[in-house]
Amino acid sequence: MPPRPLIPWLAALFAGLAGASALVLNAAADVLLGEGSWDIGTFWFISVFAVTPTAFGKACPWAARWKRGLYAASFGVVAGALVSALWSAGALHASRALDGRAASSLEFVVQGDPSINEETYSYTCDAYAKGERLGAVRLSCDRSLDVGCRVRVIGRILPFSNDSYGRSRVLRGEVRKVKAVRFVSIQEGSPSLLLRFRSALLVAVDPVADPARALIAGVVCGRSSELRAQPAGDWFSVTGTAHLIAVSGSHLAIVGFVLETALQKTRCPRGLQRAMLAAALVSYTAFTGASPSAVRACCMVFATLVVNGAGRRRHGLSALFMTMSIFVLLRPTVLFEMGFQLSCVSVFAILCFCPYATFALGELGVPSGVAGMLSVTLCSQLATLPITIPAFGTFSLIAPLANALIGPVVSVLLAVSVVLAPVSLVPLLRPWALLVPMIAARCVLFFEQLLAAIPGASVSVPPDSIGVFLVPMALAILLVWWPRPRARPMAAGVTCLVFLAALPYVYWDRFAPSSVTVLDVGQADAILIRQGSTVVLVDSGLDERVVTALVRNNVHHIDAVFVTHWDEDHWGGLPAVLEQFSVGTIAVAADALDDAPAQVLNHPGVSYRQVRRGDTVDIGAFRAQVMWPFDSVDGEGNEDSLVLLLTFAQEGKRLRMLLTGDAELDQEREFVQEVGDIDVLKLGHHGSKVSVDGELLGVLRPELSIASAGEGNRYGHPSDECVDAVRAAGGGFACTIEQGDITITPTAKGFTMRCQRS
Repeated sequence: MPPRPLIPWLAALFAGLAGASALVLNAAADVLLGEGSWDIGTFWFISVFAVTPTAFGKACPWAARWKRGLYAASFGVVAGALVSALWSAGALHASRALDGRAASSLEFVVQGDPSINEETYSYTCDAYAKGERLGAVRLSCDRSLDVGCRVRVIGRILPFSNDSYGRSRVLRGEVRKVKAVRFVSIQEGSPSLLLRFRSALLVAVDPVADPARALIAGVVCGRSSELRAQPAGDWFSVTGTAHLIAVSGSHLAIVGFVLETALQKTRCPRGLQRAMLAAALVSYTAFTGASPSAVRACCMVFATLVVNGAGRRRHGLSALFMTMSIFVLLRPTVLFEMGFQLSCVSVFAILCFCPYATFALGELGVPSGVAGMLSVTLCSQLATLPITIPAFGTFSLIAPLANALIGPVVSVLLAVSVVLAPVSLVPLLRPWALLVPMIAARCVLFFEQLLAAIPGASVSVPPDSIGVFLVPMALAILLVWWPRPRARPMAAGVTCLVFLAALPYVYWDRFAPSSVTVLDVGQADAILIRQGSTVVLVDSGLDERVVTALVRNNVHHIDAVFVTHWDEDHWGGLPAVLEQFSVGTIAVAADALDDAPAQVLNHPGVSYRQVRRGDTVDIGAFRAQVMWPFDSVDGEGNEDSLVLLLTFAQEGKRLRMLLTGDAELDQEREFVQEVGDIDVLKLGHHGSKVSVDGELLGVLRPELSIASAGEGNRYGHPSDECVDAVRAAGGGFACTIEQGDITITPTAKGFTMRCQRS
């Protein structure tokens, strides 16, 4: 039975630092986002919070054993308030300095790897004017840039919108966003030798060319932008294995093992070997981009090496909280970076509960090696629920199996790639150098795709569900109680958990509530309609992302797929859907089947149907009526798009929703008078400027209008004209870019809207 872990006084120090910093930074974000001025109440609250622990420690003799922690908490509050106030003052000064400036008058220096969405690259950059740094901004452009590049652009400097995305960027230290229209100059910086080596290695690996190459770049170089921009990147989220790509403690452990094995062959003194190993790990952390999770792991490894060298006993939790405290003191905005949050919380859970979970699984007869792997996954996954559920809205049921199966393969991939990938810098040896890493990478992707396609691999969880906090509360109770695991009670508990895990599958397969979900599939359309065991899909996105979206919404079969027209962003994902799900019928507009792509025809067990204006299709209690086109079409253009009026009436609940595909104003004016008043409008053509106007909205009078678009798409969808028209008409507006999957549920009083991302 492992002993209860000792929580060091440094935990109280970090709690004070984090609490005070979060309060001050959120107050500063309100000012930067135009939500008001400084709230003096925040500083009064911090002042009271700073003196309370010390006063409590002095006033209560029975709290003497906690005195060090209480004093540390008070010190942490004061220090956190000071460092975050200094950052806030700098951010406010930077925002004022950037306002009113032309983007062409500034020079932007790229600070890290991009995020890629719909061929748009977004970078964190430092903005300079005449050699003086003004502040950090978010630069969006249409090309890839290396770290350290100095660029001048013609574009617009804009404040962030006061939404979840805008607040998250401001809290991470970016005070303005810059949309680059045209590049004036691109000057390669003078990066260090490590960064030049990294750039050369990325060119040799070529992550854009193939998902396997993108995986190698992510695992070895810490650049996962290309992998996450591909459908393969979603597989890691569904299976709960995304952490295997991010550079963290496990990566450093494997790299350290490879290096230490090599160093032992040199017969150098042990002290020199440790020094060389520490220097190599620091270099590798910088080489991979110095992400917060990698730096945190490197600091803990370095502290362990120092402690071992000094002959002292190591304590992982003390090293963790010391590292976290130093991070916040140096850069308080790191608190709001998800990588830092996930890394710290998962490591804390593993250090505290992994030995206990391993022991408990051993009591159930699980082999020690398997128990160790399962306990690591379970502890980290459960502890991070309050972070992952609000961000992604899904919970992976298959994560323990996926990590146990794929984790060792990724370890092999990293070990062989660290040795062989640098050899690819020699042009003649490049094909042979990457041969073994490519085999390992394709093996990883094979298992990822296989496991991600299993129905029920992940389940959708409301982002605002209070249940996500019950598991961390249970872990806190366990930490205090620390009972000895008994085989019979645990076996009964595991049986109940298996039964409970099967309930969602049965529920969503047979008793799903009536709903319409606009799926987040990038710059494409896919709409899920379901009630009970009846499931219909209207359009199927552009690629395999639609499969991921269906899996996270607990879809196990599809009765029918309506394809509005033959633009690829409306049917491109259909071959993947046909491969992963049983589909009963594919329906298109009259005569459009003659021009259907070959990939969607002649599938065994699938029937094909053509619908005309006035036809109705029952989907459970929903009824879909074809409103457009009036005549036969070939389905090639936006004007041929199938338009469905969806109505629901059952048990006093009602809903009228118009699904317009890519139809625009010229087509919509032909049938809008017949449609009349509706509740929800799915905006045509991803919310383009010709999708609606005030006159059309005056007839339809939707309470809510929804646009399906991809972040940073090159078309600018949804357009400002469309959004302004919707709001001027008095209706609400939502977009998959910000909200993710948007689910509409009929109610007796209208409808409710639930979003994947709050």
